[in-house]
Amino acid sequence: MSLKGMLLSSLELSEEFDTFLAYWDALPRERHPFLPSKQHITPARFGGVIQNIGIAERIGDLDMRVLFYGSGIERVSGIKVTGQNYYDLLPQEFVKPLSIFHAYVFEIPCGAYVGDIVTTSSGAQYLYETIQYPMVNEDGEVKYLLVYGLGRKPYGEESDRVSATIGRANIKEMHYIDMGAGAPSAHIENFKFYR
Repeated sequence: MSLKGMLLSSLELSEEFDTFLAYWDALPRERHPFLPSKQHITPARFGGVIQNIGIAERIGDLDMRVLFYGSGIERVSGIKVTGQNYYDLLPQEFVKPLSIFHAYVFEIPCGAYVGDIVTTSSGAQYLYETIQYPMVNEDGEVKYLLVYGLGRKPYGEESDRVSATIGRANIKEMHYIDMGAGAPSAHIENFKFYR
């Protein structure tokens, strides 16, 4: 079953994700039974959606370096992260919960869907949705995270996200995605956490 089929069986996903999911499903899985390698994420394969893709490398438990963050995902996420350790950008109280989230994604491995309410410095609010998938390096080790993000930032809104609004209270939806090795059942629906 395609990842779109797996996603739709557990949550309603906007058709805006269809193109990305088709590109993802078409990637070769040469170094891992069900995950592609980072080397296959190229403008030639993802040209129509590359601006909405981010790629990070997991160096250690609290060190995830953002290698690339397209202009579209940067705009709707409201944060500029390329070249930085993602955990350094988070409020301290959100570092541990997010590191646990990433541990599941990398170690099971599994994917995730997250719907996050963004609040900008001018007070605008909108839903920022991401699909997050692990990828492997040339040796087949799960080392990379691909994030595909969409949002409806209000027209003309140019201010960035208020960092204090990054955290558990702003996560409207979160579901892990079984990509072949299982996935945790813990999830968030309408801001409420379920185990």
